[in-house]
Amino acid sequence: MATLALLAGAASVTAITRPSNRYHSAEEAADTTLSLASLAGVHAGLRVSERIDHLTCRSTNLLVSSGPTGPVTRSIIERLPRPSVIATMHEAWMLLKGEIDIMACQEHQVPISAVNESRPAIGGADYQPALCLKLLEAAGVAIVGATVALICGNPLARNLEEGMQAAGVKVVVFPNPSTMFTHSWDAIVLAQRPTDQPSLGIRDLGRIAEAAPNATIIQYWGDIDRKAAHYFGLEVWPPRAPGKGQMGMPLEALGPAPTVRLLAGALKAAELVLAGGVTGHGGVAQLLNFSDWSHES
Repeated sequence: MATLALLAGAASVTAITRPSNRYHSAEEAADTTLSLASLAGVHAGLRVSERIDHLTCRSTNLLVSSGPTGPVTRSIIERLPRPSVIATMHEAWMLLKGEIDIMACQEHQVPISAVNESRPAIGGADYQPALCLKLLEAAGVAIVGATVALICGNPLARNLEEGMQAAGVKVVVFPNPSTMFTHSWDAIVLAQRPTDQPSLGIRDLGRIAEAAPNATIIQYWGDIDRKAAHYFGLEVWPPRAPGKGQMGMPLEALGPAPTVRLLAGALKAAELVLAGGVTGHGGVAQLLNFSDWSHES
């Protein structure tokens, strides 16, 4: 993302690498980031740091909310210059509680941009079901002819359903676990926005154990109480929890192209919001509505 921003004309970029990461060390992340920027001929504008200090806050008018920079707290927000924007790397409705201090953004008039992943240039309609199908394959579920219950009560449902159907999967969408009916499901795919409590808790898993005891539960998005699943003898994939609020499989598993398109889209959306450009349905940029989050702050 640092190299993309510099190639797009950013005057300077500070890349944040945390000391601990489940994929690589901070040193490896820094070396890779600097190497790519050098290869692109934009390394002069790049600085790498392990934290966001006060000076960085005061000189940053586009802050990307991600693992290394998050959570974006009040102390960070109140030091950002005006105008500034906080960019998310997902759609507005996907924002998780605690990811960004919404109240502080509202008080300091710092907008939060989001990216329309279904925009053809971004490709969410392609990579979202592709990631789901890759999870099914990793779990040992034969794709063609498989019967899948998709637990999804959000905008992901359409892309996931259409993508799986195109691959030969028989899919039925359920907005929540309580509406799922008994059937000889091969797999149950969970694709719910994570909350403080597991998207599949002990009661939900108890119902699933009765309705589809032999189905493999696939964690696309949304946390699962794996201890309860083990108690009921249910198989969950991936076997180990990917981390609270994280996807069951990272987008990088599909190769670099989808990730690059998403990162570039997030930067473009933030640029449009920062410039006061058009946001809304159909465009690449979305603007988080603070009033929709007032009850969750």
